[in-house]
Amino acid sequence: MSETDKLLPGLEATEAPPPKARAAAAAPLARIKPVVRNQMMMRPVDVEGLIEEDHPARAIWEFVGQLDLSSYEKPIEAVERVAGRPVWDPRLLISLWVYAYSRGIGSAREISRRLAYDPAFQWLAGLEVINHHSLSDFRVACDKELTERFTNTLGVMSAEGLVRLERVMHDGSKVRAMAGADRFRREETRRQHLEAARQQVEAMGDPRADGVGPPASGPPTGGA
Repeated sequence: MSETDKLLPGLEATEAPPPKARAAAAAPLARIKPVVRNQMMMRPVDVEGLIEEDHPARAIWEFVGQLDLSSYEKPIEAVERVAGRPVWDPRLLISLWVYAYSRGIGSAREISRRLAYDPAFQWLAGLEVINHHSLSDFRVACDKELTERFTNTLGVMSAEGLVRLERVMHDGSKVRAMAGADRFRREETRRQHLEAARQQVEAMGDPRADGVGPPASGPPTGGA
């Protein structure tokens, strides 16, 4: 019996760990930066840099800006130098709906949601978030006139290759509803673009409904 056993009865002798094990136990743990998602962050945003220079949203904004929108501005009761809350620019609301329709989105709620994260919608609105009531009220109040305007705008712009229409299919996927611009200029006429745009607008259904848009009633009018 060793001297240690005599001095500390009941204490069992243990073997010392090997040198390599002792070195590993003594080594510091790796410092790994954790992912923290339960936080609020503020960061500068370059709004102009959200989308490319040739993005369809820019073309839509410029195109709508060349239209006569006085009929949408006349009913506005809020005027300069008079107390009252300003209203959303009709040019902005129309541009948002035109871009949404080109992407197969027919729901005001979905547009409002996308204003919080989709770069193209954010660029159009300048990072402003518009509630779905404002979007749907504007669309419904001018239903007939806006349907015609959206049809003509999408028809002309798709014929010029500035936008490509997307159709929502039964399984929720999207496909291009128009062929490439060059091919279409060779094979089809502007009338056919307008007809495709009319079908696209009609397929979007009630803007007050939730979701992206109703399923398409048939196959796309062209392939990409």
